[in-house]
Amino acid sequence: MAGVLNLRDIAELTAADPRAPAPGRVFRSSQPFGWDLEATMEFLTRQGIETIVDLRSEREAGMVPWLVAADAGIDLVAAPLDPSEANPATTMGLLTAEDLGNHYVGWLRSRPEMVVSALAPIVAGRTTLVHCAAGKDRTGVITAVVLLVAGVSDDLIIQDYSRTAGALPEVLPELAKLWVGHAPTGAERISFENPPVIFTAPAAAMATFIGGLRQEFGTVDSFLEGAGMDRHDLARLRRTLSGQ
Repeated sequence: MAGVLNLRDIAELTAADPRAPAPGRVFRSSQPFGWDLEATMEFLTRQGIETIVDLRSEREAGMVPWLVAADAGIDLVAAPLDPSEANPATTMGLLTAEDLGNHYVGWLRSRPEMVVSALAPIVAGRTTLVHCAAGKDRTGVITAVVLLVAGVSDDLIIQDYSRTAGALPEVLPELAKLWVGHAPTGAERISFENPPVIFTAPAAAMATFIGGLRQEFGTVDSFLEGAGMDRHDLARLRRTLSGQ
């Protein structure tokens, strides 16, 4: 059983910053791989997860659904962040880390309401697991937004994102197995030995994303308020992240 990979509390690698989120509030991970119901239930219970925010497309979620979330009393929030339906073939034109970071900024532009939906359970104070497929791109964007709201330094946000690079040798083969018989057009030709930038986690991608967010929206607060988040909810989000 591969289970949930690339799993961590977002407070873990940002703890050096006094504004880091309180531990046990927000977790990030890949989707579950090859789990049976008992193992899935045990994982969710052990982590104290109250809400799962699923950033995958409907197609992806249908391939690997969270079968026991409702039975465990866990809310499942669908917030598909990638308007391309997460088809790897659509991202093969991304050649550099900067291309990847700008691709992330495009999600803020095209799916702002999904960002707000993804943050809603955290605003409500629920212990939340945020994930996509690999737990890298879409999960990295939502995690970065959360950490920017908390006030964590850019360097630590970038370090948290880059941590995923160490998990990719385990995650990518699991994705490849899953794609057999289900792969989007072109995905079967992707090499994981020499992967395109979309299957890497370069620090420059997150640096570009953070810079692009500020250039286009000013601040993370301005982005979220423009996306429809009430400023009282924004203040509540900060209080929740601080452990109050």
